[in-house]
Amino acid sequence: MHREGLRCPKCGSMRISIVAGGQFQLKCMDCGYTWSPSLVPSGYIEVNGRLIHWTEVEAAVEKLLRELRDALEGTVDCEGVKAIIARYINVLDADRISKTVRNALVQAEPNLRLKGRSFMEKYSNSVIECVNGYLNWPPPRPKGRGFP
Repeated sequence: MHREGLRCPKCGSMRISIVAGGQFQLKCMDCGYTWSPSLVPSGYIEVNGRLIHWTEVEAAVEKLLRELRDALEGTVDCEGVKAIIARYINVLDADRISKTVRNALVQAEPNLRLKGRSFMEKYSNSVIECVNGYLNWPPPRPKGRGFP
C-alpha cells in the first residue's frame, strides 16, 4: 500500500501495509516496524497539546486581532497587551499569537504614524519585545554545529 504522506516513523519508508485483525496498526515493509497511528479527527488542529477545531482557532485569531488593533490604536502599554494575550493563550499557540500581534500592528500603523514615525517604530518594537518576552518566543536556537 502506497499512500501519499504516510511514512514509517522509524526509517521513513513509504512502503506501508495494514496489519490484519484486532486494533488498527500499520507495518513498514522495509524495516518491519509496527505502530498504531494517532489519527487526528478531520478539521481539528493540535494546539498546546489539545485538539481544537480549526473554526475555533480562526474565530479566536479574529477576536484577538480586533482587540489588539483597538488597544494598539489607543497606545496601550505592555501590561495591557499581556492581559489581552492571556485570554487567548489556551486556544492559540505562540506562533499564531505572534503573527496576529504583527498583523494588528500593521493595521494600527496609520493611526500610530500620526504621532510620528519614530514613535511608531519605538512603539512597535516595544510591543513585539513585550509579546515575545511574555510568550518566550522565538524559541531558543540549539547550540552546536552550524549555530553560533
